[in-house]
Amino acid sequence: MLSVLDLRNIYIVPSKTALGLLGVIALLFLLGINFQNSLVYIISFWLLALLLLNIFYTWRNLAGLTLTAMGVEPCFAGEKAVLEVALSRPIKQTKYALELAWAGEDQVQVNLISAQTLRVKLSHSTEGRGYFKPPRLQVSTRYPTGLAVAWSYVYLDVQGLVYPNPVENAFQPTGKAHGATTDDGLEIAGGTSDFNGVRDYQHGDGPKRIHWAKFAQTGKLYTKTFVDYASHDLWLDWDELPMPGIEVRLSHLCRKVLDFHQEQRQYGLKLPGKVIAPGKGEAHKARCLQALALFGVVSE
Repeated sequence: MLSVLDLRNIYIVPSKTALGLLGVIALLFLLGINFQNSLVYIISFWLLALLLLNIFYTWRNLAGLTLTAMGVEPCFAGEKAVLEVALSRPIKQTKYALELAWAGEDQVQVNLISAQTLRVKLSHSTEGRGYFKPPRLQVSTRYPTGLAVAWSYVYLDVQGLVYPNPVENAFQPTGKAHGATTDDGLEIAGGTSDFNGVRDYQHGDGPKRIHWAKFAQTGKLYTKTFVDYASHDLWLDWDELPMPGIEVRLSHLCRKVLDFHQEQRQYGLKLPGKVIAPGKGEAHKARCLQALALFGVVSE
């Protein structure tokens, strides 16, 4: 979403220094009237013209500036969410001393001189998990002399994910399937992948399963059998957690997702109303963390 600064959303006021200068101009003007001195008149009007011209250039330094939200990097609750914003200027203009800030948070000052577009990163504190929507961003400038302050507020239509805060020492899951185990994992009878031997032919066995070579040797029909193997996938199961409290459970699950990912283990996640099949890798980790971040969160 683009936000363009123009006459409708730029505010400008004289600074304290400018107010002091206005007082000096007024005093000089009164002296010129009292003494009928043309030189004092000229100085008074010259200073007033400089002040007005400075106000125009301060406003112009913001006018035409375009801000585009590029995205918010995911973070954990309690950390700072990093927002990336692209600043663009009109082709024939340059921008100096632009300040981007949130109240009580980070403040960044940039110039747009040689580059027409510049990307800036700012960070903002987070508290709970879920969606982080940055508050309105203040863009201001005092260029060129500091005699005027121009500013505008920008609402950026962007949001990022805030994951649960992982605990230091998490529970140890036991979530494995039950069945006969082999070196390859869990044996699933009636599979289609690996040859497992032969058995006596039974009525209804398909011709593709008949062991024709053994029939040629013995003259008796035998049927080939196959098995599949399931790996010992670990499950992070909400129902296996012994501790009470939603946020505490999510913090434990978050820690184990990070640990299993670092160990390159294959794992799945079971939450009330949502199951993520076992997997591994960056995409799988991000999918699990997103599920934890948005658990119970009502989308707007």
